[in-house]
Amino acid sequence: MIKGPTTYSEWVNLLNQFAHGDDSVLDQLNNGTFLIDAGTANRFYSKVEEVYKKRKQNWLDKFQRSFQLQNLKTENDFEIALRNGKQNLILLNHFISIQGFPEDLRKTLKKDLEDFITEIRTSLKKNNSNTSKNEKMLMLLNSFQFNTISNEIKSDQKNNSEITASTGRKIIF
Repeated sequence: MIKGPTTYSEWVNLLNQFAHGDDSVLDQLNNGTFLIDAGTANRFYSKVEEVYKKRKQNWLDKFQRSFQLQNLKTENDFEIALRNGKQNLILLNHFISIQGFPEDLRKTLKKDLEDFITEIRTSLKKNNSNTSKNEKMLMLLNSFQFNTISNEIKSDQKNNSEITASTGRKIIF
């Protein structure tokens, strides 16, 4: 088992690494413990919020850039862009679910991420209103929600010891 942070300083170091794109620290953060006292509570919550907002903004920038660069012409192109966006949100979802965070902080971050995803979906629907007659596009847009991302994480965690070969068969070690 990976040793997690136990002091404020260790938490801040790992949070900074995550903020700068180092996803490998998520396991350490998830195994962390920290007794928040009156002296560090405010600073700790502020630091977590700062890191969360930075990663969320990075995700949004990449997501918008993917729509600009890919020149989406078909439903399949759009589906790929949405799928990639959801895949990239999985890391953010892992972050907001870190067990070492106090319960109220996890709930606040989860609510914010749910609202953020809903806002993105609403914006995508509005920008693609000319495709509202197309059932596949509506299904794609409706599948872009927090619950489906959370479910993908759970199935990802169950299948972490399985590898799917290019033929579609699963290889279990």
